[in-house]
Amino acid sequence: MKQKHLLKSVLLLVLVALLWSGGTLMAQRPSSEKRNAFWLDFGAGLGITNLYDNGTIPFTYNGINNDLRFGFTDEWKRCHIHFDAGRAKTNLSDLDGVVYGIGINLDFLYSCLKPSDSRWNFWSGAAFETFIDLKAISDLGNAAAAMSTFGNLSAVELLQCNMAYSKDKSHPWLTAFFRLSLPILGLGSRPDFMYVHDPLGEENPIQLLTKHNESYFKMFPGCTTDLGFYLNLRNGNKIGLYYHWNYISSGKKGAYRYDNAFHNVNVSFMFKLNNK
Repeated sequence: MKQKHLLKSVLLLVLVALLWSGGTLMAQRPSSEKRNAFWLDFGAGLGITNLYDNGTIPFTYNGINNDLRFGFTDEWKRCHIHFDAGRAKTNLSDLDGVVYGIGINLDFLYSCLKPSDSRWNFWSGAAFETFIDLKAISDLGNAAAAMSTFGNLSAVELLQCNMAYSKDKSHPWLTAFFRLSLPILGLGSRPDFMYVHDPLGEENPIQLLTKHNESYFKMFPGCTTDLGFYLNLRNGNKIGLYYHWNYISSGKKGAYRYDNAFHNVNVSFMFKLNNK
């Protein structure tokens, strides 16, 4: 029980610290400094989910997912902040059930290349990434419901290339990009292999989903990549199309092994709220 409270407390403190530091950075900018760009982001996607959770069932199972997300992107001088939150719903093809994935991500990046007329830009920094896995699989009987949570501090690299310039070379119509995120360390909370779901008990749903969980602190194997391009409109808005691959693993063996991989094609819409 103490481990679960410790996990929740540390995740909350890290998220508050990151949000506070981001607000402080923006507040400390001189009033005369013009922000390069601020967008509201909305996106959706479709794809395939591959899951393996040896604590519930000893084989890989798959499904079709739909993904919705929202957030914002803020860039000024050589700094880049991106926040997004979303959910993915996977309808399983092998079993009668649904799996929900909820993610919250916050990037802090710094431009390593900044010639103003360059086609290329390379951003490097860190991200705080959280992921919650909620299972509702009736085929598993008393183990039908389970919740796993992960929180990672990750290293992030973002490469961008502007192309398809207008005739006067002042406006790139397309920006190709590749983002790579690698976990450094994190916290996890996972069910043990003896958990059961008791719908007739008097406990509330959160207690039912967490009372058999184990918490631990370690580096999590995993990787997230985004590969695609943005169509840059004259008014500063953008339309993106990209392939998203996200993989996370508990890194454990035996009954505690957990793997989750999303393979999605996503469309995003970025609405610019200010001018240069």
